[in-house]
Amino acid sequence: MVIYATGSDIVLAVIAFAVILIPAIIVHELGHFFAAKLVGINVLEFGIGFPPRLRRLFMWGETEFTLNLLPIGGFVRPLGEDMIGPVGEDKLKRDRETLHELQDDYDHALSEREQLSLRGVEERQMMSVNEAPPLGRILFMAAGALANFAMAMFLFFLVALIGLPMRVGGLSQVADIPEGSLFAGTIVNAGDVIEKINGERFSDFAAFYESLAGYTGETVEFSLLRREDGSAYTVQAPAAFSERHSFVQVSGVIEDSPASAAGILPGDLITHVNDKRLPPSGDPVAVVRDITKAYEGRELSLTMLRQDDKGENDEVYVRLVPRVDPPEGQGRMGVMIRSQFGLADGTRFANGGYKTELIPQTVSAAIAHSLRTTAETFSAIASIPGRIIDGSLSGKDARPISIIGISKIGGEFLQRSLQEGPGLLLNFMALISIFLGISNLLPIPALDGGRIVFVLLEMVRGRAINPRTEARIHQIGIMLLLVLGVVVMIYDLINPPSIT
Repeated sequence: MVIYATGSDIVLAVIAFAVILIPAIIVHELGHFFAAKLVGINVLEFGIGFPPRLRRLFMWGETEFTLNLLPIGGFVRPLGEDMIGPVGEDKLKRDRETLHELQDDYDHALSEREQLSLRGVEERQMMSVNEAPPLGRILFMAAGALANFAMAMFLFFLVALIGLPMRVGGLSQVADIPEGSLFAGTIVNAGDVIEKINGERFSDFAAFYESLAGYTGETVEFSLLRREDGSAYTVQAPAAFSERHSFVQVSGVIEDSPASAAGILPGDLITHVNDKRLPPSGDPVAVVRDITKAYEGRELSLTMLRQDDKGENDEVYVRLVPRVDPPEGQGRMGVMIRSQFGLADGTRFANGGYKTELIPQTVSAAIAHSLRTTAETFSAIASIPGRIIDGSLSGKDARPISIIGISKIGGEFLQRSLQEGPGLLLNFMALISIFLGISNLLPIPALDGGRIVFVLLEMVRGRAINPRTEARIHQIGIMLLLVLGVVVMIYDLINPPSIT
């Protein structure tokens, strides 16, 4: 399969990588860095990007901050540990002996302890990772993930301060405009949505329809939004709303459901249930759902309007038995429905949902939003394995995504954020930061969680695992993770993920 990408898509993906992934990784490493300082572990280098090194930026205490060529995050180099694992006691002993034997010859490669000595750190102040107490090592290893979680909470807090999307009113979509009807001959098109009547918003679709009864013998001004681009316009129309009818529109039919067996089709309009007309007020969908629940396992009848090839409505009569225990998300009849209302002239309105606007929150409300959203995110992630097992989430939707896939999705969020505000991108950054933290805590060799497992085993056994054994296990883990990473990247190139 050949994948085509436009230049703008690639540019957006690169920008998204720089904006989303690099900060999350650097924050992760900063967590390790400050935890090391707290525990007393010496850090020789904090690198932005990966080697080869471009230049030294500055020194902070004994730590050298460097800028490196490969812009794929950052790293922390603590005393006594490399990317494979901790060094053994023999290496520590050799370092100490070399430090004591060091004279004035600096032509040879300096050990880590020699470097710290030259930076003014006394030997008694030097502490490697495996010289730290077990709880201190656990804090050091877990601190990167904790920093990612703190970053996500701050981003959720910032999103709330900028503004959360909140309902400010309902929307009513113009579903059908027959000849001679209310909007016939005007600039209104089917699919446009009404957001105000005489300049006033309505709370929801039912309130919109109820409010029409109050307009008699006068001209009404409707404020609408174009379906195509959301542009606003107004239309004056006569108030002729005395005779009104309710419908439930079938927008989709699930295969092998009672509705499918009965011959119900998308686009059908339910007008009667058990030969009783739907009431001209309230929420028609709620009425139909209540009746089907009351008749689960028993036969009921539906009268519907179905449009023929000539655009005329034919009356259709069907019978079906609502399911007692339907599959999740399918409903008792197996249909997707939405409420509609109609006038005597044939004009029909459909539930258009709600109008939302970004409303800035107070500091206390933003804190509450941050805590609540973080907890909900952890809960949603924790539910993934169970949802895969019970089939409510497919393996395809739950598959891992590489940095290529994350960058592509990030590019889509970046593009949407340019029109809809920064909240979309900041929320995505927070999610990625949480996923990065959780993935690093997984008990897999070479990851922080895998290293923590070895410390816990040491605490249980009363002695450390052989450093060489641990290093080999971490090395195998790195190899497996690299292979998995390559496979996932290839899959992302063949089947690029998307926001949808």
